[in-house]
Amino acid sequence: MKGKMAVLGPAGTFSESAAKAYLKREGLDLELSFYPTIDETADAVGAECCCGLLPLENTLDGYVQGTLDLLLEKDFTALGEIRVPVQFALVANVRRPEEIRTVYVQFKAQGQCRHALHQLAGAQVINTHSNTQSFELVQRGIPGEGAIIPVHLLEQCRCPYVQQDVTDAKANATRFLAVKPKGEPAKLEPGQTVKMPLYVLPSVDHPGVLFEILSAFTISRINLVSIMSRPTKMKMGTYNFYLELSSQAEDAEKIAMTLTLINNVHRVKSLGLYPLHQPEGA
Repeated sequence: MKGKMAVLGPAGTFSESAAKAYLKREGLDLELSFYPTIDETADAVGAECCCGLLPLENTLDGYVQGTLDLLLEKDFTALGEIRVPVQFALVANVRRPEEIRTVYVQFKAQGQCRHALHQLAGAQVINTHSNTQSFELVQRGIPGEGAIIPVHLLEQCRCPYVQQDVTDAKANATRFLAVKPKGEPAKLEPGQTVKMPLYVLPSVDHPGVLFEILSAFTISRINLVSIMSRPTKMKMGTYNFYLELSSQAEDAEKIAMTLTLINNVHRVKSLGLYPLHQPEGA
Protein backbone atom coordinates (compact mmCIF):
# COMPACT_ATOMS: atom_id res chain seq x y z
CA MET A 1 0.00 0.00 0.00
CA LYS A 2 1.32 3.43 -0.96
CA GLY A 3 0.17 6.96 -0.31
CA LYS A 4 -1.29 8.69 2.74
CA MET A 5 -3.25 7.65 5.80
CA ALA A 6 -5.97 10.00 7.03
CA VAL A 7 -5.70 10.59 10.79
CA LEU A 8 -7.68 12.71 13.23
CA GLY A 9 -5.41 15.62 14.06
CA PRO A 10 -3.56 17.62 14.96
CA ALA A 11 -0.16 15.99 15.43
CA GLY A 12 0.77 15.05 18.98
CA THR A 13 -2.52 13.31 19.80
CA PHE A 14 -3.27 9.69 20.66
CA SER A 15 -4.50 9.31 17.08
CA GLU A 16 -0.99 9.98 15.80
CA SER A 17 0.46 7.49 18.30
CA ALA A 18 -2.07 4.89 17.16
CA ALA A 19 -1.35 5.53 13.47
CA LYS A 20 2.40 5.16 13.94
CA ALA A 21 1.94 1.96 15.94
CA TYR A 22 -0.39 0.52 13.30
CA LEU A 23 1.93 1.33 10.40
CA LYS A 24 4.91 -0.13 12.24
CA ARG A 25 3.05 -3.33 13.05
CA GLU A 26 1.84 -3.76 9.47
CA GLY A 27 5.16 -2.79 7.90
CA LEU A 28 3.60 0.07 5.93
CA ASP A 29 5.33 3.26 4.83
CA LEU A 30 2.55 5.84 4.59
CA GLU A 31 2.56 9.58 5.16
CA LEU A 32 0.18 10.74 7.88
CA SER A 33 -2.31 13.39 6.80
CA PHE A 34 -4.13 15.10 9.69
CA TYR A 35 -7.72 16.37 9.64
CA PRO A 36 -9.53 18.44 12.29
CA THR A 37 -12.67 16.30 12.63
CA ILE A 38 -13.64 12.63 12.40
CA ASP A 39 -15.99 13.43 9.50
CA GLU A 40 -13.21 15.10 7.51
CA THR A 41 -10.89 12.20 8.30
CA ALA A 42 -13.44 9.75 6.90
CA ASP A 43 -14.12 11.95 3.86
CA ALA A 44 -10.41 11.89 2.98
CA VAL A 45 -10.38 8.08 2.68
CA GLY A 46 -10.53 7.32 -1.02
CA ALA A 47 -10.00 10.99 -1.90
CA GLU A 48 -6.66 12.41 -0.73
CA CYS A 49 -5.75 9.25 1.21
CA CYS A 50 -5.67 5.53 0.46
CA CYS A 51 -6.81 4.61 3.97
CA GLY A 52 -7.68 6.10 7.33
CA LEU A 53 -7.60 5.44 11.06
CA LEU A 54 -10.74 6.24 13.04
CA PRO A 55 -11.15 6.27 16.84
CA LEU A 56 -13.75 3.60 17.62
CA GLU A 57 -13.95 2.78 21.32
CA ASN A 58 -12.52 3.83 24.68
CA THR A 59 -12.34 1.72 27.81
CA LEU A 60 -14.03 4.38 29.95
CA ASP A 61 -16.07 6.42 27.51
CA GLY A 62 -17.38 3.64 25.29
CA TYR A 63 -17.94 3.85 21.55
CA VAL A 64 -17.37 7.00 19.53
CA GLN A 65 -20.88 7.58 18.24
CA GLY A 66 -19.78 9.69 15.29
CA THR A 67 -17.50 6.91 14.06
CA LEU A 68 -20.31 4.35 14.32
CA ASP A 69 -22.51 6.54 12.12
CA LEU A 70 -19.74 6.99 9.56
CA LEU A 71 -19.19 3.24 9.31
CA LEU A 72 -22.79 2.98 8.14
CA GLU A 73 -22.78 6.04 5.89
CA LYS A 74 -19.47 5.33 4.14
CA ASP A 75 -18.50 2.36 1.96
CA PHE A 76 -15.46 1.13 3.87
CA THR A 77 -13.59 -2.13 4.21
CA ALA A 78 -11.94 -2.74 7.58
CA LEU A 79 -8.20 -3.45 7.48
CA GLY A 80 -7.48 -3.99 11.16
CA GLU A 81 -7.49 -2.39 14.57
CA ILE A 82 -4.93 -1.05 17.02
CA ARG A 83 -5.19 -0.22 20.71
CA VAL A 84 -3.10 2.39 22.49
CA PRO A 85 -2.86 3.11 26.22
CA VAL A 86 -4.47 6.42 27.14
CA GLN A 87 -3.36 8.24 30.29
CA PHE A 88 -3.81 11.89 31.20
CA ALA A 89 -2.27 14.45 33.54
CA LEU A 90 -3.62 17.68 35.00
CA VAL A 91 -1.32 20.67 34.53
CA ALA A 92 -1.91 24.29 35.48
CA ASN A 93 -0.38 27.73 35.82
CA VAL A 94 -0.86 27.68 39.61
CA ARG A 95 0.94 26.44 42.70
CA ARG A 96 -2.05 24.67 44.28
CA PRO A 97 -5.03 22.95 42.58
CA GLU A 98 -7.58 25.09 44.43
CA GLU A 99 -6.23 28.10 42.52
CA ILE A 100 -7.38 26.67 39.15
CA ARG A 101 -10.21 28.78 37.74
CA THR A 102 -10.40 27.41 34.19
CA VAL A 103 -9.51 23.96 32.87
CA TYR A 104 -9.29 23.01 29.20
CA VAL A 105 -10.14 19.43 28.28
CA GLN A 106 -10.84 17.62 25.03
CA PHE A 107 -14.49 16.53 24.91
CA LYS A 108 -13.70 12.79 24.95
CA ALA A 109 -10.94 13.15 27.55
CA GLN A 110 -13.48 14.78 29.87
CA GLY A 111 -15.38 11.51 30.12
CA GLN A 112 -12.18 9.68 31.05
CA CYS A 113 -11.07 12.06 33.83
CA ARG A 114 -14.35 12.74 35.62
CA HIS A 115 -13.01 12.18 39.12
CA ALA A 116 -10.13 14.66 38.78
CA LEU A 117 -12.41 17.29 37.24
CA HIS A 118 -14.96 16.79 40.02
CA GLN A 119 -12.27 17.70 42.55
CA LEU A 120 -11.79 21.11 40.90
CA ALA A 121 -14.77 22.69 42.59
CA GLY A 122 -15.68 26.03 41.04
CA ALA A 123 -13.37 25.69 38.03
CA GLN A 124 -14.91 26.36 34.62
CA VAL A 125 -14.49 23.41 32.26
CA ILE A 126 -13.96 24.43 28.63
CA ASN A 127 -14.08 21.73 25.96
CA THR A 128 -11.52 21.72 23.16
CA HIS A 129 -11.38 19.91 19.82
CA SER A 130 -8.16 18.05 20.62
CA ASN A 131 -5.75 17.26 23.44
CA THR A 132 -3.09 19.21 21.57
CA GLN A 133 -5.32 22.29 21.63
CA SER A 134 -5.75 21.92 25.40
CA PHE A 135 -1.97 21.73 25.75
CA GLU A 136 -1.38 24.79 23.56
CA LEU A 137 -3.93 26.87 25.50
CA VAL A 138 -2.44 26.14 28.91
CA GLN A 139 1.06 26.77 27.57
CA ARG A 140 0.16 30.45 27.16
CA GLY A 141 0.96 30.72 30.85
CA ILE A 142 -2.18 32.58 31.94
CA PRO A 143 -2.47 32.37 35.76
CA GLY A 144 -5.38 30.27 37.00
CA GLU A 145 -5.67 28.20 33.82
CA GLY A 146 -5.18 24.44 33.69
CA ALA A 147 -5.64 21.60 31.25
CA ILE A 148 -6.02 17.85 30.99
CA ILE A 149 -3.27 16.67 28.64
CA PRO A 150 -1.81 13.31 27.50
CA VAL A 151 1.08 12.18 29.68
CA HIS A 152 3.40 12.01 26.66
CA LEU A 153 3.20 15.81 26.40
CA LEU A 154 4.51 16.37 29.93
CA GLU A 155 8.10 16.57 28.69
CA GLN A 156 7.18 19.71 26.74
CA CYS A 157 5.08 21.25 29.52
CA ARG A 158 6.23 24.38 31.38
CA CYS A 159 3.39 24.55 33.91
CA PRO A 160 4.41 24.79 37.59
CA TYR A 161 1.61 22.48 38.77
CA VAL A 162 1.52 18.88 37.52
CA GLN A 163 -0.71 16.06 38.73
CA GLN A 164 0.02 12.82 36.94
CA ASP A 165 -2.32 9.87 36.36
CA VAL A 166 -5.68 11.62 36.59
CA THR A 167 -7.35 9.06 34.32
CA ASP A 168 -10.24 7.24 35.98
CA ALA A 169 -8.72 3.80 35.23
CA LYS A 170 -5.14 2.57 34.96
CA ALA A 171 -5.99 0.23 32.07
CA ASN A 172 -7.62 2.94 29.96
CA ALA A 173 -7.09 2.49 26.22
CA THR A 174 -8.59 3.60 22.92
CA ARG A 175 -9.24 1.25 20.02
CA PHE A 176 -8.82 2.57 16.48
CA LEU A 177 -10.14 1.00 13.27
CA ALA A 178 -8.14 1.16 10.05
CA VAL A 179 -10.33 1.42 6.95
CA LYS A 180 -10.00 1.78 3.19
CA PRO A 181 -12.51 2.34 0.37
CA LYS A 182 -14.75 -0.67 -0.27
CA GLY A 183 -12.68 -3.40 -1.89
CA GLU A 184 -10.78 -6.61 -1.28
CA PRO A 185 -10.93 -7.66 2.40
CA ALA A 186 -7.85 -8.08 4.55
CA LYS A 187 -5.80 -11.23 3.92
CA LEU A 188 -6.39 -14.01 6.44
CA GLU A 189 -4.17 -16.92 7.43
CA PRO A 190 -5.33 -20.26 8.87
CA GLY A 191 -5.43 -20.23 12.65
CA GLN A 192 -5.87 -16.46 12.95
CA THR A 193 -8.45 -14.96 15.25
CA VAL A 194 -10.59 -12.61 13.17
CA LYS A 195 -13.12 -9.87 13.77
CA MET A 196 -15.82 -8.30 11.66
CA PRO A 197 -17.68 -5.01 12.19
CA LEU A 198 -21.10 -4.96 10.54
CA TYR A 199 -24.49 -3.32 10.56
CA VAL A 200 -27.90 -4.97 10.43
CA LEU A 201 -30.68 -2.67 9.27
CA PRO A 202 -34.07 -4.22 10.13
CA SER A 203 -36.49 -4.30 7.20
CA VAL A 204 -39.46 -3.89 9.53
CA ASP A 205 -39.79 -2.94 13.18
CA HIS A 206 -41.69 -5.58 15.13
CA PRO A 207 -41.44 -7.33 18.51
CA GLY A 208 -38.58 -9.81 18.53
CA VAL A 209 -36.63 -8.35 15.59
CA LEU A 210 -33.39 -8.14 17.58
CA PHE A 211 -33.93 -11.67 18.89
CA GLU A 212 -34.28 -12.90 15.30
CA ILE A 213 -30.98 -11.32 14.33
CA LEU A 214 -29.07 -12.59 17.34
CA SER A 215 -30.54 -16.08 17.03
CA ALA A 216 -28.96 -16.51 13.61
CA PHE A 217 -25.50 -16.04 15.13
CA THR A 218 -26.35 -18.31 18.08
CA ILE A 219 -27.50 -21.14 15.81
CA SER A 220 -24.29 -20.83 13.77
CA ARG A 221 -22.22 -20.65 16.98
CA ILE A 222 -20.65 -17.35 15.97
CA ASN A 223 -19.46 -15.23 18.88
CA LEU A 224 -20.76 -11.66 19.07
CA VAL A 225 -18.51 -9.44 21.17
CA SER A 226 -20.41 -6.17 20.81
CA ILE A 227 -23.82 -4.79 19.93
CA MET A 228 -24.89 -1.15 19.77
CA SER A 229 -28.20 0.32 18.68
CA ARG A 230 -28.04 3.45 16.54
CA PRO A 231 -31.09 5.57 15.66
CA THR A 232 -32.24 5.29 12.05
CA LYS A 233 -32.75 9.10 12.06
CA MET A 234 -36.01 8.48 10.22
CA LYS A 235 -38.46 7.78 13.03
CA MET A 236 -38.22 8.03 16.80
CA GLY A 237 -37.73 4.64 18.43
CA THR A 238 -36.40 2.83 15.35
CA TYR A 239 -32.85 1.53 15.31
CA ASN A 240 -30.10 -0.04 13.26
CA PHE A 241 -27.73 -2.44 15.00
CA TYR A 242 -23.94 -2.25 14.96
CA LEU A 243 -22.36 -5.62 15.74
CA GLU A 244 -18.86 -7.01 16.07
CA LEU A 245 -18.18 -10.71 15.80
CA SER A 246 -15.07 -12.66 16.71
CA SER A 247 -14.16 -16.04 15.27
CA GLN A 248 -11.42 -17.99 13.49
CA ALA A 249 -10.27 -17.53 9.91
CA GLU A 250 -11.53 -21.05 9.13
CA ASP A 251 -15.08 -19.89 9.91
CA ALA A 252 -15.17 -17.32 7.09
CA GLU A 253 -17.52 -19.40 4.94
CA LYS A 254 -19.87 -20.11 7.85
CA ILE A 255 -19.97 -16.39 8.68
CA ALA A 256 -20.74 -15.50 5.07
CA MET A 257 -23.60 -18.01 4.96
CA THR A 258 -25.06 -16.68 8.20
CA LEU A 259 -24.96 -13.10 6.94
CA THR A 260 -26.63 -14.20 3.70
CA LEU A 261 -29.48 -15.76 5.68
CA ILE A 262 -29.95 -12.59 7.71
CA ASN A 263 -29.74 -10.50 4.55
CA ASN A 264 -32.69 -12.43 3.11
CA VAL A 265 -34.86 -10.67 5.70
CA HIS A 266 -32.92 -7.59 6.74
CA ARG A 267 -30.19 -5.50 5.15
CA VAL A 268 -26.65 -6.45 6.19
CA LYS A 269 -23.70 -4.13 5.69
CA SER A 270 -20.38 -5.82 6.46
CA LEU A 271 -16.97 -4.16 6.65
CA GLY A 272 -15.26 -7.51 6.14
CA LEU A 273 -13.12 -9.79 8.26
CA TYR A 274 -9.70 -8.73 9.48
CA PRO A 275 -7.05 -10.51 11.59
CA LEU A 276 -7.00 -9.63 15.26
CA HIS A 277 -3.59 -9.00 16.80
CA GLN A 278 -3.01 -9.57 20.49
CA PRO A 279 -2.51 -6.19 22.24
CA GLU A 280 1.01 -5.64 23.53
CA GLY A 281 1.35 -6.64 27.15
CA ALA A 282 -1.80 -8.78 27.07
